[in-house]
Amino acid sequence: MADLEAVLADVSYLMAMEKSKSTPAARASKKIVLPDPSVRSVMHKHLQKVNEVTFDKIFNQRLGFLLFKDFCENIYEEPVPQLKFYEEIRRFQKLETDEERIKEGRQIYDTFIMKELLSQSHSYPKTAVEYVQEALTQAQKTRKLDADIFEPYINEICNSLRGHIFDKFIESDKYTRFCQWKNLELNINLTMNDFSVHRIIGRGGFGEVYGCRKADTGKMYAMKCLDKKRIKMKGGETLALNERIMLSLVSTGEGSPFIVCMTYAFQTPEKLCFILDLMNGGDLHYHLSQHGVFTEKEVRFYAAEVILGLEHMHSRYVVYRDLKPANILLDENGHVRISDLGLACDFSKKKPHASVGTHGYMAPEVLQKGTAYDSSADWFSFGCMLYKLLKGHSPFRQHKTKDKHEIDRMTMTMNVDLPDTMSIEMKSVLEGLLRRDVEDRIGCRGRGAQEVKEHPFFKGIDWVQVYLQKYSPPLIPPKGEVNAADAFDIGSFDEEDTKGIKLTEADQDLYKNFPLVVSERWQHEVAETVFDAINADTDKLEQKRKQKPKGDEVDLAGPTDCIVEGEVLKLGGPFNQSWSKKHLKLYPNRLEFYQKSRDGTVPKGKAVELYSMLDIKEVLPEFQKYQKMENCIVLNLKTDKIIITSPDKVLINQWKDEIIQGFNLSTQIVATMNKKASKLYGSDIPGSPSTESLRNPLEHRNRHSKCRKLLHCFCPCFPK
Repeated sequence: MADLEAVLADVSYLMAMEKSKSTPAARASKKIVLPDPSVRSVMHKHLQKVNEVTFDKIFNQRLGFLLFKDFCENIYEEPVPQLKFYEEIRRFQKLETDEERIKEGRQIYDTFIMKELLSQSHSYPKTAVEYVQEALTQAQKTRKLDADIFEPYINEICNSLRGHIFDKFIESDKYTRFCQWKNLELNINLTMNDFSVHRIIGRGGFGEVYGCRKADTGKMYAMKCLDKKRIKMKGGETLALNERIMLSLVSTGEGSPFIVCMTYAFQTPEKLCFILDLMNGGDLHYHLSQHGVFTEKEVRFYAAEVILGLEHMHSRYVVYRDLKPANILLDENGHVRISDLGLACDFSKKKPHASVGTHGYMAPEVLQKGTAYDSSADWFSFGCMLYKLLKGHSPFRQHKTKDKHEIDRMTMTMNVDLPDTMSIEMKSVLEGLLRRDVEDRIGCRGRGAQEVKEHPFFKGIDWVQVYLQKYSPPLIPPKGEVNAADAFDIGSFDEEDTKGIKLTEADQDLYKNFPLVVSERWQHEVAETVFDAINADTDKLEQKRKQKPKGDEVDLAGPTDCIVEGEVLKLGGPFNQSWSKKHLKLYPNRLEFYQKSRDGTVPKGKAVELYSMLDIKEVLPEFQKYQKMENCIVLNLKTDKIIITSPDKVLINQWKDEIIQGFNLSTQIVATMNKKASKLYGSDIPGSPSTESLRNPLEHRNRHSKCRKLLHCFCPCFPK
């Protein structure tokens, strides 16, 4: 029975893998629904506040670029050929060989430069033209052409796009769509329900790793789940949080194809979950046991890819500290990535000195208690790993000894004896990496990974080709297999171990900042799966709404002095117990609430709720909790209160800022007018408590009328 369950788990997992490669409609079991276009107003304010409404910020985001490109190709009134030029340059830069670059470089020159020169419409600097001409001429002689010859044009193209064209983009519906996608991204709040979890593929000290499929895009990932009770039992809170920090350091920005990176982190009441790149080809330790030791040529392939992974980590001031074959995972094509950053450490501000890692791979400076170290530790471990791939065991774990103290003693004192069967270059690189003195070790003499890459053992390696994963892997994992131990062999933790462990509020508070979405990786996931399909569906929906007869709808265009508008929930009904959708428009002098129907329209015939700023006594500076909603904005009136909220955490924060600013501005204007009113008429603006109660009704009314007219003169947005 257990065997049957294991087979079924494997079949389910492999079917999910196949489904993830199909069309977007088949991939996703849960549909993404973009927020209403009305989010544009508040999102624009939010993006301005965080300085994101700039050409460079939007153009360099994957979804921003795609929407800007769509605008240029389908909406902008004039052709934008420079965008195509830009795309061709980026494509050229990814070409693999000099021959391809020479051929395509000439094609780009003829299409985008020579053609314009002949028509005298080429608007780029003469220096850029001459630079490209010289490079192409030399390439005909040398048969070599650098990938960056068109780089001078990139800045010029971007400068031509960031002016009038970008301004028009911001005014367009494509920017509204960008705001919709960005709002969706900023409100991602993942739970287990967002994933289909399949078979277990690994286990660690605090939890298990599963293959999983994201429901709304169909993309396959690895889900690493850490048990909070087990973490507490072992005192591993710092390690768990450190892993989240290290993964974010190496995954944000331009990631590395040689590190298992993180796209999401989220938590449940019982688990901490990392959503990582899925590597379904097994690890090098597993393949070493199946394949036997590797040849020097095979080791050179794995070493080159691991070097680039370490180089990426070290460039971000991260020392890995646990390099070994078991932590090097293969993808389905046989390329490798470094995995499991649980012991990694940031050395940018303070060098670590803890003795952590796997015995037989730890550097002498790591074993020597109290000694600070940095990336040097990884190069020693790298040497130990290469030795194991060649010989089947660590250089300091001979005769299969399991005595950790003996292994450490040998690491600190023993000179590694390298057999004559190894090539001179292989011996040299191992001797250089396994030096006990850090100053003498390759990779630790001031130039880091570059020193290792220049060693004769790697002579002839084209590191650009390595980065592009163009070298053929020596071992390609079998297709249609899980390439991991059976689910029952991996096993699971005994829940009895943590039965007596209770998670307190203080325990949960440790993880309050644990959730994370890596923006670049989420945008790439969406772009390569469901972006086009969701946009097409949303376009149809919005087009359908626009075609509806306008007779029953309120036109919300209104006056141009509206500060911000959008959808909120307003507390109302008997005894203020129910939330209803409203379209709120904030003006300098008032708030207007419009009733919203289910389809997002604002029907006619419903009374507009209008509140003057003069009627508001205060806006509470902190969110309050009402009717099970946490983030409620409370505006205290003279006899009542307005309570609004939104499940959208980005928008409600921006609404609070805008309402408080609007109220403060109104208060300042009224205070200024009070001074002028008192000077001219001997009275304050209505609502000022100073002398109102002392005047007879007729005098009170006349003076208020004069004051309102005066206030309107100085600030036309206030009614007369």
